[in-house]
Amino acid sequence: MRFRWFGPGVSGAVALVEPPVSRSFARKARAAFFVAGVPAGLVAGASLWSSVHAVLAVLGGVLVGAVAGVVVAVLVRAWPVLRAVWHWSVEIVAVWLGWLVAGWLVRHALLVLLVVVAAGLPVSVVGRLRRPALRWVRRVCRSVVSWVWCAVVRHRLRLCFAEFLRATQRVSPGCLPLILLARPTPAGERVWVWLRPGLDLSDLDGKTGKLAVACWAGQVRVVRASARFAALVRVDVARRDPLTVRVDSPLPGLVPEPKHPVASPGPAVLALDLPDVPEEFPPPRAAGRR
Repeated sequence: MRFRWFGPGVSGAVALVEPPVSRSFARKARAAFFVAGVPAGLVAGASLWSSVHAVLAVLGGVLVGAVAGVVVAVLVRAWPVLRAVWHWSVEIVAVWLGWLVAGWLVRHALLVLLVVVAAGLPVSVVGRLRRPALRWVRRVCRSVVSWVWCAVVRHRLRLCFAEFLRATQRVSPGCLPLILLARPTPAGERVWVWLRPGLDLSDLDGKTGKLAVACWAGQVRVVRASARFAALVRVDVARRDPLTVRVDSPLPGLVPEPKHPVASPGPAVLALDLPDVPEEFPPPRAAGRR
């Protein structure tokens, strides 16, 4: 029995677009060819009718309509692939930049080595003498980690949408929400999502717990991101509480210290000293029998 690293071999190919989605967009592409090609051909033929021969006008209209229909059909047919490329755009750009940086380092390896050696000693000395001088390094590392989490959350949301929205059998396979952008926040990440026809905000309100589990977070909130477009929603992923972090206030350092010491106050006066008011005494009691 031949040894395999990842278990027994599986016949077949892994498709970038699932077969139901591919068939759905193939039907849409055929319809889009006629919807876009016929009006474009008629308009082009009518425009050429008055300036050229009738036969040439008809041929020109057919050619323009065919080209317009093919362009629109190709865009509709390739939309699932374009959407997959958009979802992986961050990783594609990161790999491309890494390849460029690696090539530059290979071509200038000696220069990079000299710069690292020349800058290593001052940085280590400054870091030992004054640790706050290296705070920017920690900030850069935290920023990189935050943006990496944004990329991870985009993919986790995409997988979660594919699971529980398709399970409802209310939308077609190609009408999953489009994940637009993501950015880090003090509590976690914020993602903007564009809902496709057939979905609304109520489809996501009861699924925040599943979204939190999928994103490895403590809480997820889904709200409308625009008063004009109901399809644009915002997903706030909270994986930490920023209010529990201790923040040093700079206000005590801005208060100037007194130049002269303040004398301590004397003993507290417990009685009233009113010289203008005559002191009254109760009248004496008359002696008498009890």
